[in-house]
Amino acid sequence: MPSETLLTIDDIDAMAYPAQALDDPSPVVAELVAAVEQGRVADDETAAHAYLLSAEITERAGDLAGALAYAEKAATVPGEDGLSRACYAELLVKSGREEEGRAVFEALRPELLEDPHACSYVGEALEACGLATVAQEWLAEAARTLAERTAKGDDDFTAVDTLFAVLTERHRIREDLELPHDDLDGLYHEMEAVADAPELQGQALLYWPEAELAQVLQRWPERADIYGLDWLDHRTNVERTLAGWSSSGVIHIALIPGSMAGLLAFATAEELDPADPETHADYAEQVGETTDGVEWPPQRNAPCWCASGVKYKKCCLPRSRA
Repeated sequence: MPSETLLTIDDIDAMAYPAQALDDPSPVVAELVAAVEQGRVADDETAAHAYLLSAEITERAGDLAGALAYAEKAATVPGEDGLSRACYAELLVKSGREEEGRAVFEALRPELLEDPHACSYVGEALEACGLATVAQEWLAEAARTLAERTAKGDDDFTAVDTLFAVLTERHRIREDLELPHDDLDGLYHEMEAVADAPELQGQALLYWPEAELAQVLQRWPERADIYGLDWLDHRTNVERTLAGWSSSGVIHIALIPGSMAGLLAFATAEELDPADPETHADYAEQVGETTDGVEWPPQRNAPCWCASGVKYKKCCLPRSRA
């Protein structure tokens, strides 16, 4: 099958979107599953994404057994990430198979020390199936291990980033459980204060919303060397850039949308050539200084920053790992 006929994650998202408004979303789910089983998806990542969306839609429709079956398929896709297994474990517990679900969760536990995103997908999945106490206990142990690593002064920015993510997720869960603050909550507040300090505000990145990007690339096709070949490529580049900043120790990160009208107005006011890459860079700097950005990353269950309508954890988050 020619590669150009294969469905991407964006295509899968578009196929799944109508399910939100349907009383019976089963035809949408059937279409998603058929795309995978007929070999019409671009890669394993897209296959897992389609199965996860199928599980989410099916669970929302009240069919827990069906949702579990799709989550299991996602969890067994070659090269899947921990998110698929966390969703599978969550549905196992919800289905009354707690021992099996806990075993899957246990296998994911080491990732809490390595992946800044793991604390969210493991913590939220445990919480969603009634194991919030287990989540905060695991996160506490991970936080203490990571704190010991960072105390060695090895300039391990990934460990610092992961520690802050773990502390943030643990603090959120403990507040939901109405537990009193402890020493790790205190450490979270200390790190949060550092992140909020004016001199450490972090970085902001300009991106082009889908319609604006289309205008930019139509007028200046050569700017694909900066922004990517298309909307999928652009979002992947943006997510990877932000993930790179995060892994290097930047804590406060923001996204700022650009616009063709804004770029042209800036170029006119400054008497610059709007086609010049330097003008684009200057415009991005100007927008960053004058516009409040949207904090990145969104909560995993919040709508994605790209306005797809899909949850961040199932939309642009996986792009940074592709």
